[in-house]
Amino acid sequence: MPNGPRSAARPAAPIGCARVLRWIRAATARTSACAFLLVGLAQGATADAAQATSAPQLAQTYLDGRTLERAPPFVVQRYRERAEAGDRRAQFYLGLMHEQGLVGDAPAPAAARRWFAAAADGGYPPAQYKLALYAEQGTGGPRDAALAVAMYGRAAAAGMAEAQYNLALMLNQGRGAPRDRAGAIRWFEQAALAGLTAAQMALAELHAGGVGAAPDLVEGWAWLKRAAESGEPEAEALLNALEPRMSAAERAEARRLKAAHDALAEMRAQRP
Repeated sequence: MPNGPRSAARPAAPIGCARVLRWIRAATARTSACAFLLVGLAQGATADAAQATSAPQLAQTYLDGRTLERAPPFVVQRYRERAEAGDRRAQFYLGLMHEQGLVGDAPAPAAARRWFAAAADGGYPPAQYKLALYAEQGTGGPRDAALAVAMYGRAAAAGMAEAQYNLALMLNQGRGAPRDRAGAIRWFEQAALAGLTAAQMALAELHAGGVGAAPDLVEGWAWLKRAAESGEPEAEALLNALEPRMSAAERAEARRLKAAHDALAEMRAQRP
């Protein structure tokens, strides 16, 4: 197979906080608007409705759409008080504020990493994912591939597709843990069934390219087809190159396998 997806051959590029925030909203079904940072705090950090009204709403007005270079001091103070009291969401969002330079004069990756670590230790999957990124890339502290694998693993187990994909990359490359092709494929599959195109392309490369095992053109075709239907332009070209290498029976089996993948993905998407 031609050089398939580039993603399987190198570490994933950082995924911005917007995708993490979208994952939080999908997982909790608590909010439909970004409102930048304060949505999570206002809705999840306290059960006291009186504390979740005027001040957070005013702060949301300040922060919505990222129109300021710096967060108002009272917003930072609200986050800090709750973060220091152990609120995981507040710790996570305070980390994002430090990351994006909304506290002080510039981004503060070391402070962001400390707050992500606090929330990650408390079991908050988005913070585990962010801490894994920081540890993998050496942001705000030393590189720590083993920590990255551990944190990606926790976020992946919680259902975060981007964490599943990054964990699979590290396992496939033997970074932070012994190389584990079977484990990488399992996590790539989880992310691919969740709709992550990069994971679908990685699976196509592993199977059709015979990376670490005999080529499996049927499995490779099925994942390429899903990626093509997701709008990945490279997938269509790779399909055109792959199909002449397949027999009629293999192409028929590949279509059946693709249909099975589609059905499984739909079932998973309907889970509460």
